[in-house]
Amino acid sequence: MNGEDRRRWIIVAVLFATLFLIWGPINASGVFFVPVVKHFGWSRARFSLLVASAPLAAGVSSPWIGSAMDRFGERRIMLAGAAAVALSYLALSRADSAAAFFAIFILLGAGITASTIIPTALVITNWFKEQRGLALGIAFAGIPLGGTGITILASQVVQRYGFRTGYAAMALPIIFIVIPLLAIFLRTRPSAARTDDLAARASIEDSSPGFEVREAFRTRSFWLIAIAELLFATAGVGLRVHLIPYLTSIGYTPTAAAEIFGAMFVFSAVGTFGVGSFADRLGGRMTLATIFAIAAAGIAMSLGAAHFAGVCAFVVIFGLVRETSPAVLPIVVGDSLGVRRLGGLLGVGALFTTIGFAAGPVIAGRIFDRTGSYSGALILFTGLALLAALAIRATLPLAEEQARAAASGRAPALDPAPVPLDQ
Repeated sequence: MNGEDRRRWIIVAVLFATLFLIWGPINASGVFFVPVVKHFGWSRARFSLLVASAPLAAGVSSPWIGSAMDRFGERRIMLAGAAAVALSYLALSRADSAAAFFAIFILLGAGITASTIIPTALVITNWFKEQRGLALGIAFAGIPLGGTGITILASQVVQRYGFRTGYAAMALPIIFIVIPLLAIFLRTRPSAARTDDLAARASIEDSSPGFEVREAFRTRSFWLIAIAELLFATAGVGLRVHLIPYLTSIGYTPTAAAEIFGAMFVFSAVGTFGVGSFADRLGGRMTLATIFAIAAAGIAMSLGAAHFAGVCAFVVIFGLVRETSPAVLPIVVGDSLGVRRLGGLLGVGALFTTIGFAAGPVIAGRIFDRTGSYSGALILFTGLALLAALAIRATLPLAEEQARAAASGRAPALDPAPVPLDQ
């Protein structure tokens, strides 16, 4: 292994640690829910609305942040985002009003977008041509693993010292581990590892194959990918938010339901770690379509969760794929739309994901309120996941999209020697 190979895998390790320590507290947010509600005397609905401002801010800010990364580089944006996340947790430890929580959650959501999924995908795409899927899978495994490890830590701290100390504890690893690691080791790309010249960076970006963001809006593949993101986010998050209520409604105790939910994190880590190798072999588009189809099968299995075999099949099948799409999506976007403006395209796509995040839980709740059962929601979510798989299968390779655009006079002729991200 030469020096450059060593550096690229060190960067993967740094990104894994970043996702572990920043997304871990997000996945552990349920630990803080009841203590905060009891302390302030708020209703659960009121605090839920305050918390919802974080993913809303993440989605609204994602197109701007994605474009900013294309312009200024991922390292600067990640450092600013990580600092914003740490500051948010410190501020939450001192917040004393609903207005303060609302403002802080907005900063938190934007900080998470700037420091985690989109920049991780961009940096690894820049550094890896071979084994790109493997590198993405390793880095993104930090999300479910962080959910397991940080949840345990947060629970212990909150039980012993209260939610304010718990929030402050979430900031400390970001301040003392994440930010120094990013500052010391993270470099955007091999050629940028020795320069921070923005003009040189712009020249590199402009010579990369692919569409500008506005050009991509007029392609078939952009809208198919966006629709797939929207549909799968609706199904996946709708099920995840209502999973414990669903399990308790069919006879499981709250403790057993929580244990089943926790077990899914373990399988999610395994699936995320391994999915990259499949993407390297099968290509991003085939891999992501397969992920969505398997997820549909897993959701369908949840209809039989009242039986032990059914719940085990659901946990294993859905758990293995539920967190894998962020590791494969950058490959899909690059394969169909190119890497010239990958940050901007991922940012716009995240807006569709956010809409799904917001819609899924509401849809499931409305169906339950009207029917007294989650069965209708589960059937609907199964169908949405299948439609997402079909949408991804209908996307086109970059060369075909460019040929269609050139033939219609909507874009320049083909970029020279485009290199699909699946290679």
